[in-house]
Amino acid sequence: MLKLGLYLLWVGFYFLVYGPFYVVLLIIASLPVSEKLWRWASGIRPLRIKAEKERLLPLLEEVYRAYVEREEEDAHVQKINLFIQESMTINAQAFGRETIALTKGAIDLLSDEDLKGLIAHELAHHHNHDAKMALFMRVANFPIAFLMNKLRKIHDRLESGAVKFFFSILFAPIRLIAFVGDLILMYHSRQQEYYADVLALIWGYDEELANVLIQIYQISMEEPQSVSEMIRATHPPITKRIEQLETIIH
Repeated sequence: MLKLGLYLLWVGFYFLVYGPFYVVLLIIASLPVSEKLWRWASGIRPLRIKAEKERLLPLLEEVYRAYVEREEEDAHVQKINLFIQESMTINAQAFGRETIALTKGAIDLLSDEDLKGLIAHELAHHHNHDAKMALFMRVANFPIAFLMNKLRKIHDRLESGAVKFFFSILFAPIRLIAFVGDLILMYHSRQQEYYADVLALIWGYDEELANVLIQIYQISMEEPQSVSEMIRATHPPITKRIEQLETIIH
């Protein structure tokens, strides 16, 4: 109920700003073609090479079997397809109804066992309906972000101080409401990561996922965040996620 409430609050804040236009964007985001277009726009491709299929598909099948066995009647995710994003970072993402995308870096640098932990985490996002909401957020918010960026550029190009001040006053409520909406969404996004980690643990991939997070931490190293960066972050600090898993494991 808390999750649904946060989503409705987020949609409500954006509806206050953009009205029926935002509802149209949400409808577009719900169409199956939006998932395909977002994969294309993000440079995410299907498995093409024989070695990719022979290695990755059995890992997905094993994780999916563990999911069905543990969740039983609640295992409502019917179809998942693996994709690859040509990036050398260690990462993965889930969105839409069936997409799990692994980066090439994750595939090349992680063991099969650790990849199963990563896949389990992303499958948990599908089980929790986070993946569908992630697509809604990305597709529906993209035109909004584009519009806000254009408005900022217009504001910066204005030469008249009076006109610039009037412009700022006119759009201040819009920026404030959008800011509050983003804070709600980002807070919920961080909670989603903790929930997905716990589900991966329940399905039997706790140590594998912890190993992945430790490797990401060792490679990336977290920089100290300002308060603004922390409240706008889509993911919690990776060290907190590792701490949660290690606390439960031990």
